[in-house]
Amino acid sequence: MGEQTLELRFRNDLGRTIAIRVLNPREDVTAEEISGVMDVLMENNVFAGAVQALEAKIDARIVSRAVETIIV
Repeated sequence: MGEQTLELRFRNDLGRTIAIRVLNPREDVTAEEISGVMDVLMENNVFAGAVQALEAKIDARIVSRAVETIIV
């Protein structure tokens, strides 16, 4: 069975890349929706302290991987 993760990648005020991962995103999610969510996360500084301030969007990507469970 395949799994997908939406990765939202930001640069913080220390110049480091911070990735926020969302498991099993909607299949019909749009670039505009993703960009809007990323803007809200940055504007509200929701992760300040834990990862420093998010300063810039780098990109977003959907990562897929195949998972096969073996019952033993």
